[in-house]
Amino acid sequence: MNDSSEAVAELQVTAGVVGLARVMAGATSFKDSGIANLSDTYRGQILTEGGAFKTAILKDLPPRELANEVLAAGLAAMIGLPVPSAFIGITAPHSSYASRSRLPDGTGLMFASVDVASPSVAQLIVAPSDREKWALLKPIVDVLMQQAWLGDLYGFDAWAANVDRHVGNILFGSGPNVWIIDHGRCFTGPAWVPADLVPAGNFRHRLKEWLTPFLEERQRKSLAVEASALVTRLQRIDVSDVGIQNRVNGLLDEAAFNALVAFLLERIAHVPRAAGNALNEPRLA
Repeated sequence: MNDSSEAVAELQVTAGVVGLARVMAGATSFKDSGIANLSDTYRGQILTEGGAFKTAILKDLPPRELANEVLAAGLAAMIGLPVPSAFIGITAPHSSYASRSRLPDGTGLMFASVDVASPSVAQLIVAPSDREKWALLKPIVDVLMQQAWLGDLYGFDAWAANVDRHVGNILFGSGPNVWIIDHGRCFTGPAWVPADLVPAGNFRHRLKEWLTPFLEERQRKSLAVEASALVTRLQRIDVSDVGIQNRVNGLLDEAAFNALVAFLLERIAHVPRAAGNALNEPRLA
C-alpha cells in the first residue's frame, strides 16, 4: 500500500459520510485467518459514485447491524479515528451474496469497506499458547501507544457502547498506518432494541481486556484524560444529521432511529466514567 499522505487520505471516510457503491459480480468468500468472522464476508470489487473501482471487504448484514456499521464509521471518522473508506454496497437484485438486507425489488445492501491490504492484530499474534500470544502482543501495544488517537478510541468505544473491539478489529498496515474496523456490534450489540440503549449503562469495553493490562499507570492516566477531553468534540456533532446524511434513518424505523440518536446524545456525559473504567482509572472520570 502507498504510504503517502494523499493515499491515506483517499482511503478514509470523507467528512463522516459513507458513500454508495455498486457491488460488482465475482466477489469471493473472505475469512480472517486470525479470528472467526461472525458474518458472511466477501472480498470483491465495487464501483463508487465517482466512477472509481476499488477492492473492498463486503459484509452481508441484517439492516440493524448494517446501520450500526454505517453510523459508527461516519461518527468515528468525524472525530479523526482511522476508518477505511466505507460504502453502502448495492448489489444486483437477488444477488446470492447479499441476502439479509434487501429492497422491495430484491436489490441487496451490504457494508463495503475498502480493503487496506493489512493484517489484523489477531493474524499477527497466532501462536500455540496464550502466553506466546501475549508476548507477541506487547510490541503491537507499544506501536498503538504511539498513535495520537488512542485516547479517542477508548472514548469512542465508551460512547458508542462498542462491545467488540477485539484483536481482529484493528489492522496494521505498512509504515505507521493502523486502521480500526468492524462496528456492527456498536450501540450495545448487533440486534439492539431501544430498551437496550441505557445512556448510563455499563457495557463491555474490550480494550480493557487485551490492551489496558500492558499499560503503565502514567499511560493509563494520560489516555483517560484524553478520552475525557473527547466530550467537548462529541457535543459539537449533530448525530441526527450524520445519521440522515448516511441514510441510517432508512435502515431503521423512526422510533429506533430516534432512540439511537437520543442514546448517543445522553451518553456523552458518561464517556469519562466509562473510558476511565476501561483504563482502570475510575478516579479520573
